[in-house]
Amino acid sequence: MNQPDLPAGIMPDYRRQIPEDLLARRGSWVWHEILQPGVIRHVAVDGSAILTVRVLLPPNGLLSASTLRLFASWIRVYALTGRRTSRQGFEFVGVRPEKLTEFLGKLRDAGFPPGGTGRSLHQVKCCTSFIHCQNAAVDAPSIAKAIADHFYGEFFQNDLPAPLKISVGGCPNQCGGGIEADIGIMGLYESVPEVDIEKFLAANIDIGLLVSWCPTGAIRTKTTPKGTLALIDRERCVRCTSCVQVAPEGIRLQKKSYVAIAVGGHGGNGARGPEMAAVVFPRVPARPVEYGAILKRVAGIIDCWHREGLPGERLAAFIERIGWGRFLQKIGADTVEDLGEKRPPYNNFRRDLHFRY
Repeated sequence: MNQPDLPAGIMPDYRRQIPEDLLARRGSWVWHEILQPGVIRHVAVDGSAILTVRVLLPPNGLLSASTLRLFASWIRVYALTGRRTSRQGFEFVGVRPEKLTEFLGKLRDAGFPPGGTGRSLHQVKCCTSFIHCQNAAVDAPSIAKAIADHFYGEFFQNDLPAPLKISVGGCPNQCGGGIEADIGIMGLYESVPEVDIEKFLAANIDIGLLVSWCPTGAIRTKTTPKGTLALIDRERCVRCTSCVQVAPEGIRLQKKSYVAIAVGGHGGNGARGPEMAAVVFPRVPARPVEYGAILKRVAGIIDCWHREGLPGERLAAFIERIGWGRFLQKIGADTVEDLGEKRPPYNNFRRDLHFRY
């Protein structure tokens, strides 16, 4: 292993995690191809190549200690190293070609099927939601599992017009990444938080902190003889629950929730550049654990694009080609009003990496 030459710092040097065989070819990769679902061949400038096997993981990429030990044992026998992907899947890097068939069988038998590469459905990404987050309006991992189960065959078909990425976020903060996915599911609370005046004044809440935590500037203050109150602008509030986290004693939230479905986002750096998704189904029931209303609408979006999309055409490009009005009509988004050919029906809550109003 090469000695580190980066400036000293707190974080571990990533190069210490890479085998020498792989580190020696760092920066020399020029091409990759999909050999079969989940199997990628990376080619270096000198003509040498390595195999990578990508497998699907449980929602949010959650892994138990026993599964991590199993993966480590497989790496020792079949590959050079392993890594988590940005979409919460897992890749075994540098798989030995002579052991590929045996390894693929091991993975399938253990319930970690190779797939999610090329023109197929990729790992469904989601936030942690109720597992350890206090902001979640819906349970994103269970929605992600329902979607992955329903469209299971799409992980291995490689016959879609282009890669399909679906992400699920439990609240408007969108840690699950729905705003930059081809199809994004976003959990939303039904009502705006309410201020309980007596409890708010009695709790001696840090007003400055409360105002600073609101990402859209929806909180205003009002001085009264009994103290300073917070007022919530219903038009600006996106129901992210940040205010409830700062002032749980004085601001309460009704727990009824639903999801919105957005389409056309992607984070790639191609000719079009990254684009934010736009909401096409603004209010869909999220009834655990079958989530039938969500699956029906996602299926309609995929079927339309699968049937009429051109080879290599991502969902955003497809919608742009046929027009938003026609697309909404084809997927049955008849609840959306004020359609227009030149703009999405609804903008997302975000225009970039920050909230905007």
